[in-house]
Amino acid sequence: MMSKGFWSTQRSDLWAVIVVGIAVALGSAWSIVMSLVEILPNRDVPVRVQLVGEVFDLPIGPDGARIEAGVDEITVHVSDLPVASYVSALGAAIVPNLAVMAVTVCVLLLCRNLLRGEFFSRTNTRLVVTTSMVIVFGWVITLLFTVMASNGALAQIEARPVYESVQFHLDWYAVLAAMAVGALGAVFHAGERMQRDTEGLV
Repeated sequence: MMSKGFWSTQRSDLWAVIVVGIAVALGSAWSIVMSLVEILPNRDVPVRVQLVGEVFDLPIGPDGARIEAGVDEITVHVSDLPVASYVSALGAAIVPNLAVMAVTVCVLLLCRNLLRGEFFSRTNTRLVVTTSMVIVFGWVITLLFTVMASNGALAQIEARPVYESVQFHLDWYAVLAAMAVGALGAVFHAGERMQRDTEGLV
């Protein structure tokens, strides 16, 4: 059995996670609002464009001297985006924050259950698995929206040559995070089965 002091520390840690989670959820909600304010009018919409192998002369040298520099990402401001690009720009800005909010809700619910003394249960297992799935699908959808919005924005400003510059940038941190959470889900599932088997022996 866990000592009272140990359990008290664990409860404090869980409450700290809850407080941080609420702050993160509120920050994500605010980011969504700000993105809508920027994008909905379809005027000077900021669109992130990921580049590969592009070199620009930038005034970053002494006294503003221009120096060649490799650039991996730029932000262009485009007005009157076509429908597909407009929707993609909205998705690229909103989906990541929605995914963060969904993951945060799952974590908060899990912390609540743990505070109640509910450890290995079907509900907790589902929460962990759902978190992993949200990370994966949020990452994939965001990637697709980002590329579509980038292509649309560059086509709108008649950039040279569009489809040779825009590339898929794989964020392996998201993949690794999903794998780690998925493994944790397997642990919860195994613990749930062991708990059921133990209860059956009592």
